[in-house]
Amino acid sequence: MNRLATTALTLLLATASVGASAADTQLTGCAAKRESIRSELRQAQEQGLSDKVAGLTRALDEVNAHCRDSTLIERHNKKVLKAQAKVNQTERSLRLAQEANKEPKKIAKLEGKLEKARAELAALQAQQP
Repeated sequence: MNRLATTALTLLLATASVGASAADTQLTGCAAKRESIRSELRQAQEQGLSDKVAGLTRALDEVNAHCRDSTLIERHNKKVLKAQAKVNQTERSLRLAQEANKEPKKIAKLEGKLEKARAELAALQAQQP
């Protein structure tokens, strides 16, 4: 795996683990990302994983250089709006199917899709940006 791919993967994994780390320390945004990466970096150093240490060090440098809480909030809000639009569209599709007396199988499928969309929206709304 080349260095760019390793760095990207490391940053992605570090970002994904921000939630758990942030919950423990009550950090949010960029501070939570930094702490998560630092935690993984310590673990990698203790385990002697030099490639991972290098990738995490680059990821930390990138977060320090480019992470802005306002950007994270903006991205999060866009995701919430997109999820809300999906819920609205699925509700509309379900309502139209019910009004047109579509097959129960079709209605059940739309109900399942709506339940999933609502769960995704709720999960996003519960997250800290």
